[in-house]
Amino acid sequence: MNLRWKSVLIAVQALLIVGLVWTLALYGRDEFQADGDGDDALATPAARVVGNRVLIPAEAQRAAGIAVESAPTAEYRAAQRFFGAVADPRSLVDARQRYLNLSSQMAAVEAALTQRRAELARIQGLYNEGRNATTRELEAAQATLTVDEQRLLALQTERRGIVEALRVTWGEAFAAQPGDTGGLLGQAAARAIDVVQFVVPPGFDPRDVHWRVAPVATGTTGVAAHLIGRSPQALAGVPGETWLLTLPPSGQPAGSRVRVSADSSRPLTGVRVPPAAVVRFGGKAWVYVRVAPEQFERQPLATDRPLADGLFSDTLTPQSQLVVSGAQLLLSEEFKFQIKNENSD
Repeated sequence: MNLRWKSVLIAVQALLIVGLVWTLALYGRDEFQADGDGDDALATPAARVVGNRVLIPAEAQRAAGIAVESAPTAEYRAAQRFFGAVADPRSLVDARQRYLNLSSQMAAVEAALTQRRAELARIQGLYNEGRNATTRELEAAQATLTVDEQRLLALQTERRGIVEALRVTWGEAFAAQPGDTGGLLGQAAARAIDVVQFVVPPGFDPRDVHWRVAPVATGTTGVAAHLIGRSPQALAGVPGETWLLTLPPSGQPAGSRVRVSADSSRPLTGVRVPPAAVVRFGGKAWVYVRVAPEQFERQPLATDRPLADGLFSDTLTPQSQLVVSGAQLLLSEEFKFQIKNENSD
């Protein structure tokens, strides 16, 4: 009998404890909901929402610390990225060295030819005057001149072959002025520049573009590069059209992969949206624009055109009054009813 009463007593105590816990939980949720309403919404019953606009009296704006600024003008250059690699300059170094060696040999032969021609002319004059010159001496002088002329012709042919090989392998720009220290061949052979091969899709015109090159593994914007022209050699394993760029020495070994970025030379004109004006909702970016003294409209903002200190927009104008302080508060006010409904579930 005593055991049954003890069981009943324990059951009653358990019910009382469960009831107390539920009471505290419900009370706590109401307190949290009340506090949340006070934090996330404007402390004024005068604020109203019409569509995607929040209507707030001027006095309430001041109390909430809402501030607006005109959107500053900005330019944006659309950027595209392509695959590239540092070209191996060894063939350029070799071609440059052989070209200079042949040029040196040609200069020596040309100097000798000047002497040979003078000697032949002297002997020819003596022979014509019947003086101290024999037919054998005249023929020997002519033969020596002919040998040197043929040697010069062979050197010229070999040097032209080097230039033609450069044209076929590297393009016209590297074949031009191969003996000039300031030419592309001279700069590349002296390692004063890096040469990069990169690939663009068919139909893409790379000429009216600002180019930059950066190592693949870094997040830097890279250094400015100069477009040379089409590359006669395709970049192995990469479909598309291969072009050549030059840039200051980067210290990267031949074959290193690089990121080649193209910025359009014709910039888009628009405005810069500062980070303080951007709010997130529904997985998208938005800004609030003051469209009337007491009206703020939520407008979408594209995030695919970043600037150094904000986002670029060509849908907003310099006359757009952006909310730069209090945008999150306006978002909370606009969707306050949704927050209440979710808390009520």
